[in-house]
Amino acid sequence: MALRGRLRGGGLGIEVSERDGVRYLHIGSTDIQSAMRVDRPYDLELAYSRCVFAPLLFAPVPQRVFIIGLGGGSIPKFIHHQFADTRQTVVEIDPRVVPVARTQFLLPPEDERLHVWIGDGAEALRREEQAQDWILLDGFDGSAQSDGLTSEDFYAECAARLTPTGVLIANIWSTAKSYEAQIDRLRRIFPGRLLLLPAGFKTNVLCLGFAAPPRPLEWGALRIAARQWQARLGLPFDQFLEDFKRLNGHDARRLMP
Repeated sequence: MALRGRLRGGGLGIEVSERDGVRYLHIGSTDIQSAMRVDRPYDLELAYSRCVFAPLLFAPVPQRVFIIGLGGGSIPKFIHHQFADTRQTVVEIDPRVVPVARTQFLLPPEDERLHVWIGDGAEALRREEQAQDWILLDGFDGSAQSDGLTSEDFYAECAARLTPTGVLIANIWSTAKSYEAQIDRLRRIFPGRLLLLPAGFKTNVLCLGFAAPPRPLEWGALRIAARQWQARLGLPFDQFLEDFKRLNGHDARRLMP
């Protein structure tokens, strides 16, 4: 792995590396925080970032998205490219990350559809006046998720700030010591409305908490929706359906939150 650049001072080390045509972002460790295929910069290179869009199987295209944790900006860049009517607010705690995302990972400049704020994501969400269709929790401190983004009180606050068809999307690591506790907290906040989606065979698990019971849940309807979204976005929605079976109740007819 050929190191391209390193930035230190005032916090965790930030490194950008490149191998086999893929550029990687590392913050505070060798773990990969973001990745971009240089000749296809709008594609989603990492499995977990593709899984973020699985809620489209159950909920309408979001009009407002609130993201905590920028990294290389792959997800807001994809939303900005694919959904012209979606407005995004992205909150990043480390001001050094933003110029790296823009210069090395082609995060679009701010406009009426994309706002990037520097600060604490939990505090920024508390100050947000408008309800959100999607709230994405993707903030990590080196190799661990911030404690402030994993408490039951904060999950409840996220749930209260969703629209009636809204979804909380929490990216967590199955290898973390707090994994089971985080899942238990989310189940209490979203009883009967939580789906878990493992990102392939990686450690990331996307926890989808729905403001209202997700629909449809029958495999036939889900397969139709998966084909439609896969054709539009080029993401593996058919594989999402298979991966849902690994961590959620199901039978031959339906998926069970």
